[in-house]
Amino acid sequence: MAADWEEIRRLAADFQRAQFADTVQRLSERNCIEIISKLVQDKKLDVVHTLDGKEYITPAQISKEIRDELYVHGGRINIVELQQILNVDWVHVENRASDIAKSDKGVQLVLGQLIDDTYLDRLAEEVNDKLQEAGLISIAELCKNYDLPGDVLSEELSKRLGKLIQGEMDQYNRGVIFTPAFVARHKARIRGLFSAITRPTPVSSMIGAFGFQEHLLYSVLEELVDTGRLKGSVVGGRQDKAVYIPDIYSKTQNTWVDSFLQQNGYLEFDALVRLGIPDPLSYIKKRFKSNKLLFLRAACVGQALVDQVEASVEEAVNSATWTDIQPILPSCLSMEDIGMLINQAMRNTNVQSSARVLGGTVVVSEKFISNCLSVFDEVMQQKAQKEVKNNPVFLISEDDLKQVSMLTESSALSKKEKREAERRKKATEGSGSVKAGGGGNAREIRIRKTKKKGRKDEDSDEETGPPQQNRSKQTAAVFMTQEEIVAVLEEKLSDCPEEILSELAEHLVRPLSKAYQEVLRAVFMSSTSSPSGANKKKSMKDLQEEITNLYNNIRLFEKGTKFFSDETQANIAKHILKTLCTDVTNILVNFLAADLMMSVENPSNISTEVRVKILGKLSEETKEPLMKLHNCLNGKTIEDFLTNVETCAEVCGFMLKKGDKKKERQALFVHRQALTEQLKETEDPALVLHLTSVLLFQASTQCMLHAPGRCVPQIIGTLTGRIPAEQQQLLSSYQSLVVKQLVSQSQSRKQEEAEGEADRTEEQDEEAGSVRSQLMALTPQVKDVVLSQRKTSGTEE
Repeated sequence: MAADWEEIRRLAADFQRAQFADTVQRLSERNCIEIISKLVQDKKLDVVHTLDGKEYITPAQISKEIRDELYVHGGRINIVELQQILNVDWVHVENRASDIAKSDKGVQLVLGQLIDDTYLDRLAEEVNDKLQEAGLISIAELCKNYDLPGDVLSEELSKRLGKLIQGEMDQYNRGVIFTPAFVARHKARIRGLFSAITRPTPVSSMIGAFGFQEHLLYSVLEELVDTGRLKGSVVGGRQDKAVYIPDIYSKTQNTWVDSFLQQNGYLEFDALVRLGIPDPLSYIKKRFKSNKLLFLRAACVGQALVDQVEASVEEAVNSATWTDIQPILPSCLSMEDIGMLINQAMRNTNVQSSARVLGGTVVVSEKFISNCLSVFDEVMQQKAQKEVKNNPVFLISEDDLKQVSMLTESSALSKKEKREAERRKKATEGSGSVKAGGGGNAREIRIRKTKKKGRKDEDSDEETGPPQQNRSKQTAAVFMTQEEIVAVLEEKLSDCPEEILSELAEHLVRPLSKAYQEVLRAVFMSSTSSPSGANKKKSMKDLQEEITNLYNNIRLFEKGTKFFSDETQANIAKHILKTLCTDVTNILVNFLAADLMMSVENPSNISTEVRVKILGKLSEETKEPLMKLHNCLNGKTIEDFLTNVETCAEVCGFMLKKGDKKKERQALFVHRQALTEQLKETEDPALVLHLTSVLLFQASTQCMLHAPGRCVPQIIGTLTGRIPAEQQQLLSSYQSLVVKQLVSQSQSRKQEEAEGEADRTEEQDEEAGSVRSQLMALTPQVKDVVLSQRKTSGTEE
């Protein structure tokens, strides 16, 4: 043992000598750096140099110093701040901090900060102090105060609830922590407040008025309701529209609803909303599960009201009349609801096909509508007969023509055989040509040719049947307008409400039009098949004479136009074409229309539209010359018309003979006689001037004249030098007075149209009266100019 101590003393002495001895070899700072760098490069040494490069530090030392600094800073430090304290690159500090957080469960890295459990425990103690003071604390507020994320803070505080923190977290809102005392205090306030409520109250208004915590309020309220402490219910869930309804109000509410439905037979949704029921539809379905209710848009009605409507509908259908449902229905029902109720009643009674709804509330039986149709039978028959008589061309379809031709085929065949026999007999008598047998026979032969062409035209129409039918449908005769139907219904149905008459008339328009077409067809068929209506043409002799007279008169009138200038000739020619020439054309067209059962009683009633319609149904051989004649009526010269009328007359079987001198003189005499008689009877100054000038023109030129009134000044101008000067002056004076009178009358009419009533001055009245008195004084003199000549010429004749 002593030997050992001696050895220790000897070694201690050697060590002391070594310490105090001078160094023989020393390494420089540069050599040390190179050696350390080489060791680090060979990974035999793990050190990190500081940012200033003067020191080396091991990772373990960095970790130790990080822990030391974390402790010094109270358990929370930022990595950026650590990097400045340790004077080491930020990457090394972050890596060592991450390693510490991973290896030590009590330390965690949050948003670049190292935080240990001691800091969190201290934080929990501070939170508890605040919680106990306030009773309620928000995680969001803590996040703002401690600069920590909410999820981390919420998680850490949840771990310490019941330990360091004496409180609990709201299960519906994890962002709030409150104490049991706070919950008990709120529960007492909620219990007292809602126990005092006697009518439906929005929960949101309670939150705003008394400052309740929303989620806590809903939780406590549901708990109190479920346990029966509060006699009521929460409607609307945890929403802004949630409403607390106390049982006492619900009982009163249910009593009112039950009694109202029992007494009135309906419930209005808006009334329930005003009563405080937010969802009336669900409430009614839940409340009256066993009741049979009909739900409408804005209300629901009971079975008693539905039965009443069904009884009214059945009565209207069975009695073939109408009934207004409005009086028996609640006034709060909209038109849409009334329509739904009536439709349901009609479905229940199975009368959809036997009645219809008019005016929204009136149920009308189909039999009643049929009876309304019969009201028009007499009027329809009268109008059909008149229409067939005046304008058959617009009423007849191609099918009607075919039916009529089939009905009359047998009788027409016998007549045809007789005429064929007569023709053969006359052809074998050796009397020469057929024309030598007399004009009448010649015309009859031509008539037969026309009829054959007509039948060819019918054949061609059969090929193009659908287009013709479409055209006939487009121009179908209208029976009555809707306004006219309403007027008739008002007269015949005095007890029917005026509101539905218009809609009833709208329903009747199409059936009446269809029935009217059938009546027209029946009247037409009866008129064509009867012996008296089989041939409505004038006799050939009368037509021949009428057309010839008109033709010769047109020629004589055309001769009279030669005394005027070109412009005046054109005006007179247009007047003749619109009057006499149109009459001739209408006679020829009406003659051919008789073959198609389209002739009218008075050819002068044929309008341009009717004429074109008839021409469209003729054969091409007949239609072409007559269409040219029709187009000549819109021309400017009479010569073209005269040329074409001769061709058309030949096509129709007429022979136009130009009058000789004797007939021309006779025509002049007849024309003068007619104008003279008219002059004697009239007292109209304008007409007196017109007739006088035309008669003086005929007396001086021996030419007939058919001119419009606007050509009177030109006619008087041509009389210059042909009549005595005093007569010429008289006519000129009379003409100026007539013009003044016409201008005055025109101005008066314009004033009446513009102002409603003529505001004439006294001066205008005096002037008009003066002109009128002068005309009355001169009229006998002007008439006498012609009538005196008439007396002398009459004695000479």
